[in-house]
Amino acid sequence: MTRPVNNSSAAREGAGAIPHPHLHAAPPPEFPVSLCPEPEDRQMTSVGKALELLAAFRGTVPELGVSELARRAGMPKSTAFRLLGDLERAGFVARSGAKYRLGLSLFELGSRVGFCRPNGLRDVAIHALSELHVHTGLTAHLAILEGADVVYVEKVHAGNPARVVTVPGARLPASCTGLGKAMLAFSSVAIVRQVVEAGLPRRTRNSITEPGRFVRELRRVRESGVAYDREEGTLGLSCVAAPVIVEGRVIAAISASGPPHGTSWPRIESHVRQAASAVSKAYAMNMSEVS
Repeated sequence: MTRPVNNSSAAREGAGAIPHPHLHAAPPPEFPVSLCPEPEDRQMTSVGKALELLAAFRGTVPELGVSELARRAGMPKSTAFRLLGDLERAGFVARSGAKYRLGLSLFELGSRVGFCRPNGLRDVAIHALSELHVHTGLTAHLAILEGADVVYVEKVHAGNPARVVTVPGARLPASCTGLGKAMLAFSSVAIVRQVVEAGLPRRTRNSITEPGRFVRELRRVRESGVAYDREEGTLGLSCVAAPVIVEGRVIAAISASGPPHGTSWPRIESHVRQAASAVSKAYAMNMSEVS
């Protein structure tokens, strides 16, 4: 990725295209091999193994067989089959023939997460996301930061040709997204250090993987107030993001995503700033009313 786009540079490029150094890259893997950290003694409990099975559903395929789940979770098929039986009885997975899907018990628990509750972050932000989509014609996202990843909370989809494959609940490395950079630029040094020390993954050849360059990028984002993703997470997809800051603390970020060329990014940037500001004010007001 090159330096963030500003109005003058975008005008010189014409049609708002975002310049990038590379055009080709191998597609990133759909999911990591292991999603739950193992204990230091490397002996995982049954609970840990069950969590690995649930985490194995991350991806775009809603139903999976025992063999595939066992492979993704890194355990014997017999162990996976036994644990899936326990999870099915608890309602955490549901069986459909020879395949399994996530169960309604997870939906019930997920709806109790703070930002999913009535008047939570998602409810407060949905109007601004819808307005952002209407004004830009692009896909609007709301995400939060968790560890070294961004977790997508809400999405208003646009029918543009760009390959926007995110869904609420999905996560991506923060360093490869405009949303992640927008939040990290306004986070503490300790949080940034944690992300850098965890490693900066290369999802495309545009991804920033050198720590010094990444820190310099965050400084530029903090100065400008917006972050750009120039095909760093997915080739053929760019975005501009702005942080949602409440009482001096960054709690989320909002972005507009679309094709890198033929998009008026300076105009999109203005709408993203307005949307993030609107959510910040609405959420702060909601907090004051609750307290």
